[in-house]
Amino acid sequence: MHDFQEFLQTQLNDQQRAAVTHERGPILVIAGAGSGKTRIITARIAHLIINHHVPAHAIVALTFTNKAAQEMRERIHTFIGQESPIPFLGTFHAYCLRLLREHGAKIGLSSFGIIDEADQESIIKKILGTTNSNRISPRQARAQISLSKNNSINDTDVLTSLDYIMRDTYQQYEAEKKLSNCLDFDDLLRSALKLLRTPGFTDFIRSQVRHVLVDEYQDTNKIQHALLKLLALEGNTCAIDSLCVVGDEDQAIYSWRGATIENITQFSNHIENTILITIEQNYRSAKPILDAANHIISNNKNRHPKNLWSTKAGKNSIIHVACASDFQESELVAQTAALIQKNSSRGTCAVLYRAHFQSRGIEEALIRHTISYKIIGGIQFYERKEIKDILAYARLIANPFDRIAFSRCINCPPRLLGEKFSELFLTYWQQHPFCTYHEIAQKLIESHELKPQQEKNLNNFLSVFSDISDSSPAAESLQTIIDRSNYISYLRDNHESQDAHERSQNVTELVNAAFFFAERGASTINLFLQEVALLQERPHKNEERNPIQLMTIHAAKGLEFDTVMITGLEEGLFPSSKTLENKENIEEERRLLYVGITRAKKKLMLSWAENRFVFGSAQYQTPSRFLSELPHNVTVHHVQQQTRYAQEQLVHEFVGIAQQETDFQIFTAQKRTSAQSKNINKEWQPLQPVNHKTFGVGTVQAVEKTYDTTILTIQFKNGIKRIASSFVSRI
Repeated sequence: MHDFQEFLQTQLNDQQRAAVTHERGPILVIAGAGSGKTRIITARIAHLIINHHVPAHAIVALTFTNKAAQEMRERIHTFIGQESPIPFLGTFHAYCLRLLREHGAKIGLSSFGIIDEADQESIIKKILGTTNSNRISPRQARAQISLSKNNSINDTDVLTSLDYIMRDTYQQYEAEKKLSNCLDFDDLLRSALKLLRTPGFTDFIRSQVRHVLVDEYQDTNKIQHALLKLLALEGNTCAIDSLCVVGDEDQAIYSWRGATIENITQFSNHIENTILITIEQNYRSAKPILDAANHIISNNKNRHPKNLWSTKAGKNSIIHVACASDFQESELVAQTAALIQKNSSRGTCAVLYRAHFQSRGIEEALIRHTISYKIIGGIQFYERKEIKDILAYARLIANPFDRIAFSRCINCPPRLLGEKFSELFLTYWQQHPFCTYHEIAQKLIESHELKPQQEKNLNNFLSVFSDISDSSPAAESLQTIIDRSNYISYLRDNHESQDAHERSQNVTELVNAAFFFAERGASTINLFLQEVALLQERPHKNEERNPIQLMTIHAAKGLEFDTVMITGLEEGLFPSSKTLENKENIEEERRLLYVGITRAKKKLMLSWAENRFVFGSAQYQTPSRFLSELPHNVTVHHVQQQTRYAQEQLVHEFVGIAQQETDFQIFTAQKRTSAQSKNINKEWQPLQPVNHKTFGVGTVQAVEKTYDTTILTIQFKNGIKRIASSFVSRI
């Protein structure tokens, strides 16, 4: 106990202490990134128990993840002792489940089961089958129902928010659950809401629970907000001893999951006598990084004003880099990562991006430089299901005896060729081991063992491969496979909207990868698959080192790293093209960047590419509007205008390592003499006329030195192309 009193006086700043020791009524704590909000909540609970002798059962603390709840339990135990009882600490769902288990009989829920997402989709699949609705998949229907239930206070609102087909599906789904005496996870919140509305029950709960704390309030939805009001309020007045809500609207990035930012921005307006405390001291990041975050987020209107500050000074803490291309951006990331990984004293490093598909180029650059890395919240690009699906078609073209590839793609997308067909096909193949998949298919068709519809579906499958061989151009062939198989439609029909969009982006990026390798000589399907195989054969010798961590910014929330590199800061990419027409969505994109920036402790790199490789040609990019919101003292470094030595020097200064401390060479596979470097620089120049066997005569616009070749941006009559110098000749 004595230790806690010392902690209270010496380990908290004035604003934190005010939040911890606030005694009665509602309090809204706006805790900026890295300001110690977990410390505030746990210290407040300990303060109530130790200094105000509040019994543990009279305190309820609601979190958003079980992980956060467990961390809080451990901290509280250090204050009050391992043997002392602690309050309820858990998610909204966990608390609602406890209420329903103990008091559910009041609303007819004396016993019930809980179904997971797979069970939900199974029920909905059966319902959609009876209604003959093929326009939506069970997964999409489940997601729509869940979002509507979380955004609607009553059943009437749910029905109003759905179209007529989904309305009927929803009603049948609810009826089926009722017959089975089951609830889904959304029902836990809604049923608890119903229970709390039961006459007299709120008075009973308020007599038991006198202090309520809520973490990450910016991420609550309408139902959770309504639950909190019933737990703690009488009208607009606090009806318990204290209500403490902690959050940061500047980190509200989950509207697509139903989170309602107005719950926190309007909290003081809706609840009388709310005390507002803003925690602005940041314990994570260097001052220049916070200056950048403050400048950018200040452009949002829907927020409580605050200005993060830190006592941590920083030198060369932030760098803004404009790269000639996405390839050069990936190489720059790899170069920086190698330097950090080689010098373990430089700490942890993360590469962040807006969308999963962006990892492809970065992964390839890291692999080329044998840099160990780890994908957080996702899997490596070439291991993603949609990528392996399309590659299975390509593998079957390159090797028509590949039974594993055949088994993967024959029913992906589904072709109503079930297990019995597959068994029959493989039996034939076993009997004729020297035949290709196409020859086995013809034998089956000629045997007349297939039903007419099976024969038709098998022929449709074979038509996907028509006129494509292992020597066909990889990029065009992959696109043909995607189109003929209707793979994008399959993704849309079988995944939630956001998931389907991300998977479609990955498939598009696979085609871009094929164009990329074609420029470097691996133009055919066969050669492309060889390149992919080499990338997948990652070296294991560096696996035990501290890996560079790759993730989307959404996945990075709650994490921190010594160095953070945020890539792809371009209009249409970040902010996303889906958000450009809506002011509220742009503000959320800005909050997302704010979250990314505030993950960095010591070093922050922000980068974008002036040209991004899309479907075989360079596409001009515009820098993200957010970059113009950086402080004026953040200089833009145009790496394509610098010599190789200057680029190397730039990165060394950023990382904080003198060049003589390392022999790492930027963008080179081996060291070159200065004389050799001079010859390379003289080889190609802007405005130099060149000739290409397909595109004809053109003029060099830009010269890009990569780790093993030179890439030229060339203006031809039919447009601008990025081509390896070995594929053109000087005139």
